[in-house]
Amino acid sequence: MTISFDRVAEVYDRTRGLPAPVMGRLVETFQRELGDCRSVLDFGVGTGRFAKPLQDRGFEVVGIDIARKMIAKAREKGVDDLVRGDVRFLPFRNDCFDAVVSVHLLHLIEGWERALGELCRVTRRVMLSMSHERRDPVGEAYTLLLKERGYEQHRPGKSEQDLIILVPPARRVFVCSYETSADDRLNNMGQRAFSGQWEIPEETIAAVVNELRQQFAGKKFTQELYLLVWKIADIKSYLRKV
Repeated sequence: MTISFDRVAEVYDRTRGLPAPVMGRLVETFQRELGDCRSVLDFGVGTGRFAKPLQDRGFEVVGIDIARKMIAKAREKGVDDLVRGDVRFLPFRNDCFDAVVSVHLLHLIEGWERALGELCRVTRRVMLSMSHERRDPVGEAYTLLLKERGYEQHRPGKSEQDLIILVPPARRVFVCSYETSADDRLNNMGQRAFSGQWEIPEETIAAVVNELRQQFAGKKFTQELYLLVWKIADIKSYLRKV
């Protein structure tokens, strides 16, 4: 099982987007850390939010995703090389990319270790991702309120942030700090924009979000954004042991 984001393709960028200055800093950091890597696989390209700016900076980017509508959005933005497919069965030859970008994907995949193995098979040098590494009070309260109502969020796979524990990254690069709005987060939750909400009744989500508004309306929180860089050799070493 993999999770398709076709149902939220129209709102994905609005509900996942970073502020423009933050996104600019992040892409600059990606570019610097990629260095002389030229061929890049965007592993779960989605709407092309990373593929397009990297392509514009001269990288040869190929994007793969299972969601047809998400790929259509990436194509509208001008992403050139797009493949619809399952990341557990990549249609690429061995060692054909210098680097791979994987952001918020592995936790959506049952059989995530197979996907990670495929990623390593086709990539020679490094895997890059991003991570927010400060507390998320809204998310923590949301999870608790759902649990009180009998709903525990289940991830089919492990996130890239979970991978930090299993395979320490070669580099953890600070990108920037920025302010987030609880109101924006709650609005997105209210629209059931996140995959973990899709199996929960709409009325339950509405009740939880209304309760959270009483606690968090108008509040802002500071987040810290990091870029994570793994050596493919280190991930391969981990996979050989499992």
